[in-house]
Amino acid sequence: MAIFNNTARQGEFVPRGAEPGLTRRFAWRDADQEKAVRDIAQARYNFPNPAQPNFKTFTNRPERQLGVRLDGGDLAFPDIVAVDRDTAVRLIGEVETQRSLRETGDAALAEKWRVLAGLADLHLFVPLARLDQVKRIVREYNVPVLGIRTWRYIAGQDILDIVDL
Repeated sequence: MAIFNNTARQGEFVPRGAEPGLTRRFAWRDADQEKAVRDIAQARYNFPNPAQPNFKTFTNRPERQLGVRLDGGDLAFPDIVAVDRDTAVRLIGEVETQRSLRETGDAALAEKWRVLAGLADLHLFVPLARLDQVKRIVREYNVPVLGIRTWRYIAGQDILDIVDL
């Protein structure tokens, strides 16, 4: 399902693997990010709820549930997407991991985040150990994020800890 978002957007970033079948998934490599996306969506974007009964949350990991159409007609698949009753995108959560931040260059990360921020309010969820790197990229490339949040699992307890900055 693809949603057309009427808000103004920037750039034409197409995330790696946006078209089905172009990349091969490796369950063992992506397991930590998929678990984090699922748990963060449950903890912070659990819509609909009493405070936001008109919002609904979709996650695009491990399977794509909702694509957001860019101006050029391409689809972007943010990790977490919250839409309202009119199917307008309201919130986007992008979950980065140690691997995703290590394997992707700073300019590519900034471009991805800039485009996602053009779709709706963007919240970045990053590992605590990579916070300085992410802050530097956001500042250096002037990425308009609504907020940066750190995430980690407490060792031995499988409890997600999210800190708003």
